[in-house]
Amino acid sequence: MAQRLSFPCSLQRAAPPSLESLPDELLQLIVSVLPAHDLRSAALVSKWVNRHATDLLWQSVCLADTWRLHVNDDTRQIYCERGQGESDEHDDTPIIHKLFILASNPAIASKVQVLTHRCHLPTPNIFTELSRMYFHAETLSHDPRLHDLLRLAIRNMVNVHTLRIVYGHMQLTRTLLEGFLDPDRPRRIPLRRLWLESCSLLGIKLDFPSATQLSGLESIRIRRLRAESIHAAETNNMRFLEFRLSRGGQSLALQNGAGGWVWSTVEFSKENYPARWPQYSPEDLYSKAEQFDSAIWEELPEIQHFIATSPTPPQPQTLRNSPSMPLSCIIEKSSSSLTNLSLDWILWRQRGSENSPALTNTMHVLARMRFPNLRSLQIRNAVVPQTALPDGVYLFESTFLEFLEAHPKLQCLAWPLDRFYSHTRSSKDVQSRSRKLVAHLSTVLTDLRLDTYYHSSGETVTDESIDTEQEQRRVRRRRFISEFAPFMRRIEQIKLEGGIPRDEKREILRALHFCPLKKIVLIGVTFPVGNTWGQKGEHLRDLDPGQPTIVSYQLEEEDLYATYQSCTRETKPTPSTDKFTPSYGWPPGAPFLLTLSADYASTVQELKLCGYNGSPVLSLSTPITNPLLYPLRHFHNLRQLVVSFWLLTWFEGSYRDTEIIQSWIDTRSPSSTALVVVTPPASPSLQLPVAPTTMPDGTSPAARPQDFNRWAVALKTRFTPSALAYRVAQDIAPHLSPDAKARPGGVRVRASFCLGSRDGRRPANDIFDLDIRIGRENQVLEFVGPREEAEVSRWWSKLEGRRWF
Repeated sequence: MAQRLSFPCSLQRAAPPSLESLPDELLQLIVSVLPAHDLRSAALVSKWVNRHATDLLWQSVCLADTWRLHVNDDTRQIYCERGQGESDEHDDTPIIHKLFILASNPAIASKVQVLTHRCHLPTPNIFTELSRMYFHAETLSHDPRLHDLLRLAIRNMVNVHTLRIVYGHMQLTRTLLEGFLDPDRPRRIPLRRLWLESCSLLGIKLDFPSATQLSGLESIRIRRLRAESIHAAETNNMRFLEFRLSRGGQSLALQNGAGGWVWSTVEFSKENYPARWPQYSPEDLYSKAEQFDSAIWEELPEIQHFIATSPTPPQPQTLRNSPSMPLSCIIEKSSSSLTNLSLDWILWRQRGSENSPALTNTMHVLARMRFPNLRSLQIRNAVVPQTALPDGVYLFESTFLEFLEAHPKLQCLAWPLDRFYSHTRSSKDVQSRSRKLVAHLSTVLTDLRLDTYYHSSGETVTDESIDTEQEQRRVRRRRFISEFAPFMRRIEQIKLEGGIPRDEKREILRALHFCPLKKIVLIGVTFPVGNTWGQKGEHLRDLDPGQPTIVSYQLEEEDLYATYQSCTRETKPTPSTDKFTPSYGWPPGAPFLLTLSADYASTVQELKLCGYNGSPVLSLSTPITNPLLYPLRHFHNLRQLVVSFWLLTWFEGSYRDTEIIQSWIDTRSPSSTALVVVTPPASPSLQLPVAPTTMPDGTSPAARPQDFNRWAVALKTRFTPSALAYRVAQDIAPHLSPDAKARPGGVRVRASFCLGSRDGRRPANDIFDLDIRIGRENQVLEFVGPREEAEVSRWWSKLEGRRWF
C-alpha cells in the first residue's frame, strides 16, 4: 500500500488573494481611481466593493432635469425633430428618482457631501444672453410633491458641506436654501461652501427664529445673477425682448455652449410684445406645467405613496419672512464665519437704466458689513454695463475705505481697475489712510485680479480717447498704476481681464517687478502680446478668403524691424528704485513678452494669453508672429501656457465650423457611429498585353476618373484632434525653453480656438481648448480635446478646481 506523503503547511499552496482579503485602505484606494461607470458596475458584482463604491458614488450628487416627449391621445399627431409627442423642456423625473433614494435611505443620504442643482440647459452666454435673461421661472419644478420629497431628503443629508446651484430653478433654489441654511436642520457638519449662479433668490425665507447668524458658512460665490429686491419692482420686471425659461411658451434658440444652438421654450416680456407672435398667458403656462407634472407623477405611484405616508417637515413659508434683498441677507447672516466672498458679474441694474436706489443701497450695506475672518474679496464686473458698480463707489475712497481698514487679513483681492481711486483727489486725511492701507496690503496680498469692460472691437494699444468719461476712467486706471501697483511685494498671481489698453497692462506688470509672480493671466478681445494680422486685419484677409472686406478690426501694425532688432539684444529688467515711473504709449522696440521675461523669466510658471483678434494663425504664421512669441524661450520654469490661435475653417466657398465641431464631438462620444469616409484615388487599371507590332489604342484610358471627397480628406488630415495637436506643437514648441520642455511631463500647452455657427444673423461662437504636453525635442507627449467649456468632464473639473472657493 502506497504511503501518503504529507508536506509542511508552509509548503502547501496558499489560497489566491481575493478582494475580501485586502485591507479596507487598499480597497478604498482601488475604487478611488475607477471611472464612475466602472465604479457602478463593480458595486453591483461585489458586496465587498459595494460599500466603498457607494461612499464615492454618492459623495457628490447632482440634481438636474431633462427634456421629454409626452405622448398621449392629444399629442400623438405632434411631430418634431426630436420625435413624436409634445416636448416638456424641464422634466423633473431624474431629480425625483434621486431624491426618493435620498429620502428613503438615510444611510446613502449620509454619504452625500457635495450637492449640486442645475438646469440641464447650458448656462446663458455671458455676452449675448445673460443681460436679457431673468431667472424667476415660476413654472419650473413647482409641484408641491417634489418639494415635500426634497425636504425629506434634506433631513437625511446630514454631512453636506457644499451646496452649488448653477442655473437653478427658482422653486427648487428656494427650498434648497431654506432647508440647508436652517440652523435647526439635522446635521453632523455645517454647510461651509455656497455657490449661487444664474438663479433667482426671490421669495426665500431666511428669518430663522432660533439664530441670527448662519454659523459655519465659510465661502460664498455669487455670480451671473440679478440683484433682486421685493421692494424694488423695477429690478424684477422684464422689458422688451427679455425672457425667462418656461414649460410651454415661445420657442427660442439658445446657445448650446458648443458653437451651436439648442431649442427651448421661454416666456417673453409682455412689453411691446408683437401681436404676430404666439400668445401665451401666465395661466396658460401654469396649466401646461400642471399637465406635464400630472403625467410625470402618474408613472411614480410608489414615490407618491412614500410622500403621502411620510411626516413632512413644516414648510418654512408659514414661519418666516422674506428679506427685501436676499443676496445681502445671505452675506450678512454669514459674516461671523465667512472667509471668502465673491460677487462675479452681478446684474445690478436693468438694460439702459442708470443707478437705482436698490443698487446704491446694496453697495453701502456691503461696505458696512464686517467679516472677522475674511481672506478673499472678489467683485468683478467686466462683462456688460448692467454689472457696473454705482457711480461714486471706490475702494480707496469714502465708500469702502473703512471696510478695507477693518479687514487686515485679505490675501486675494479682485476689483474693477478703474474703481480703486477716483479721478479727483480726495482729502489729505483720506489720502494718508489710503497710503497706510497700500503699505499694509503690500505685506499680505498674494492674489490680485483686475478688470475693465470688454470692448467688442478690441483693446487699443494706448488710450488716446478725448471723451470726458473715457478720460476720467483713464485717470483712475493710471492712478492705480502709480499709487498702488509699485508698492506690492508679495503678489504671486495676477489676472488682467477686459478692455485694458496694452500699454497699461505692460506698466502694471512692470510696476509689480518686486513681486515673485508665478502666474500671469491676460484676457481680452485682442491678443494681449501683439497683433499678428497687420493693420486692421489686412494679413488675415489675405489668408482667409471668407473674411468680409467691410470688416475692419481695431488693430494697429506692429513694427517688424524694431521687434526683430529687440529680440537680438538683451532687455534690462525694471530698475529697482524707490520710485516707479510709468511710461505710456508703444514706441518701436521690445515686444510685450520680452518685457515680461526681463522681470519674471525665473519665477513665472503659468502664462495665459487669451484674445482672438490678432492672434497667431495656426500653421500659417505671418512674418511678425515668430518675433512676438520668440521671448517664450526665456521662461525656463514655465509649466503651463494657454494661448489663443485663429483656426482657418474656410474651405471651398464656405466656413466649416459646424462640421469640424461635430467631428470633434463624434471622436469622443462612445455612442457615436459617425465616421469620416475617405475614398482614395483609384489605381490605374492594367493594360492588356499587345504584340510589338500593334499600335496601342490611344482612346482607351489608363485609369478611370478620380472622384473623392476633398473636404473629408481635409477634415481627416487637418482638423482631427491628433492633426491639430501636431499643428499646435509645430507652431509653439520651437519657442519654448528647452529647460522647461526637458522637465518630467514637459510643458502643458492649451491651444484655445473660437468656433461656432455662422448661419443667420446670430453667430454662436464658443471656445474650444486643446490640451497637449510638449517634451524634449518638441515631441507631443499627450493630448486631450478639443473640448468646449461646457463639456461634462471639463465643466466639473473647473467647478471643483476653483481657487478661493
